[in-house]
Amino acid sequence: MNRSQKTQIRSWLILLALCALNLAVIFPLTGKFSYVLTEHGRLASGLIRLQTGNYSVFHVNPPLPDKVAALPAFLAGNYCPTPADLGISQHFFRQEHRAGEVWVRENEDHLRWMIYGRYAMLIFVLLGTIAIYFLTRQSFGKNAAILASLLWIFSPYILGHGCLVSPDVPSAALAVLSVFVFLKWLHRPTMFDALLAGLALGLAELTKFTLLIFYPLFVVLWILYRMPEYKTLTLTGWFDQAKQMFVMFAASLLVINMGYMFEGTGKRLGDFRFQTSFLSGVEKLYEVPIGGGNRFTDTLLDHIPMPLPANFIQGIDTQRLDFERGFPSYLRGEWSDSGWWYYYFYALLIKTPLGTLGLLLLAIYCTFFIRQCNASWRDEMVILLPGVALLVFVSSQTGFSHHSRYVIPALPFFFIWMSKVGKAISWKRPVFSTIVAVLLLWSVGSSLWVYPHSISYFNSLAAVLPTPKDAEYPKPPESPKDFSGRVKRLLDAGPLNGPRHLLNSNIDWGQDLFFLERWCLANPDVTEITVAVWGSFPLESTTIPSSGMPPPHVPQPGWHAVSVNYIYDRSGQYRYFLHFEPVARAGYSIWIYHLTQEDVDWFERTARLDP
Repeated sequence: MNRSQKTQIRSWLILLALCALNLAVIFPLTGKFSYVLTEHGRLASGLIRLQTGNYSVFHVNPPLPDKVAALPAFLAGNYCPTPADLGISQHFFRQEHRAGEVWVRENEDHLRWMIYGRYAMLIFVLLGTIAIYFLTRQSFGKNAAILASLLWIFSPYILGHGCLVSPDVPSAALAVLSVFVFLKWLHRPTMFDALLAGLALGLAELTKFTLLIFYPLFVVLWILYRMPEYKTLTLTGWFDQAKQMFVMFAASLLVINMGYMFEGTGKRLGDFRFQTSFLSGVEKLYEVPIGGGNRFTDTLLDHIPMPLPANFIQGIDTQRLDFERGFPSYLRGEWSDSGWWYYYFYALLIKTPLGTLGLLLLAIYCTFFIRQCNASWRDEMVILLPGVALLVFVSSQTGFSHHSRYVIPALPFFFIWMSKVGKAISWKRPVFSTIVAVLLLWSVGSSLWVYPHSISYFNSLAAVLPTPKDAEYPKPPESPKDFSGRVKRLLDAGPLNGPRHLLNSNIDWGQDLFFLERWCLANPDVTEITVAVWGSFPLESTTIPSSGMPPPHVPQPGWHAVSVNYIYDRSGQYRYFLHFEPVARAGYSIWIYHLTQEDVDWFERTARLDP
């Protein structure tokens, strides 16, 4: 066995170990959490798609992740909601939540099939590890590949969302895969490699509409990548590669159509009914006709058949509608009727482990001062620009700002690029190598401290950065007397202060209901508790001794369990809980209170709430 073969075997063994580590940390999470807000609707929608071929339910996202998650339930003949169950009367009415409710109601063992669906979703997590490893190794070497893979495996975003039925991690994994195959085509532009790149791109497009920006981005990357060759690349060479890109895109369209089983492919553009002002051709959203409009009617494009499935196009319109009409959004204690362009940058600042941010700064330093770390500028461009483009694109959608998870598809590209610091790790640079090791351990350690509650992860900056509403959203006085309690409170400072900065799926997506149930079982003296929790898992399917919702605006004695989304809600009806110290927490998203009559009397005498 020659040296090259030994190196290849060693590389595969390292990858196998990384995949095993990945499964070891994320597999146990699949059964720990109650359904997050959209999860039951996604599995039900996937089941409808597999059993009926109807893609109108939950068409705001492409179908691949949902179909993969629903596959175990489909093979077992699980009950599938029908259009009659959902009362569908218009193609653009969103019925995913109704579908999820029907599926849960009609299947007594719904939790088992949800867990099986989560198992199936781990395929995408492993695919992300494999794609990141190979893309990084090709560009920056073995050490960097290990570093990038570990950043992916232990990222709180990946741990928190990769174990759920959700499209964010699948889109990240397939985005990396498509860029990896595309870069191989750039290195060796053959028709076969173009076809492979097209297949990978099509699979990526079946996970999230955000990745549609890859079409213009790939064209730009191709042109920029070839510019240094302008003296040697003939016009015929440019034309041949342009043909290959056409085949690439055509192959991706074929994959998209196959993912939708060609449902509605070829429908004329003028026959669509759109809800958005942009596609309806009106200036204001309220001017859109009842039943929808179409700006292309009676134009040259009216009779053109669309090469995409009807619900792919319709889903883009429905998703854009949410951003056009906007929703109340929350950031740093303040509510707004729309979002902020800097929302995702701020969210990444406080929800990324500080060790990872340190590696990013170190990578920037290495780019300019340790040239050994750099790959060719063209390869680095292909790695970094997709991440930048995705981050800029989601930041430009300011209709609402709810979920920093929308930026997950961009994360692996930054992980790969910052892992270039691994090229400079050697015995000749002990100080530098130690710094990299410390930053990596800091990143992994802080993530594991919050584990398994990774959705609720915030770094320590959340505890020290002020917000404009700190005075109006008082923090309860918490001062553990014992040393270990103070240390734990210090390490928990990030997620405990998270609601001051971000809400919704950034900390509370309904995932901790089972932890509340376990707390109630461990405290049998609590025979009655009011419950106000986010999420979609039916409370009546648990053993929680719920006595209804907590009273709004005015506290009452007793036990109360309240999601932080409700405590910080715009209505302010449960904001009075901020004047009391929780006696326990279920995860980091449900705060448990025990109010006495003395507490209520004190509140009535001294506390003042916002009107």
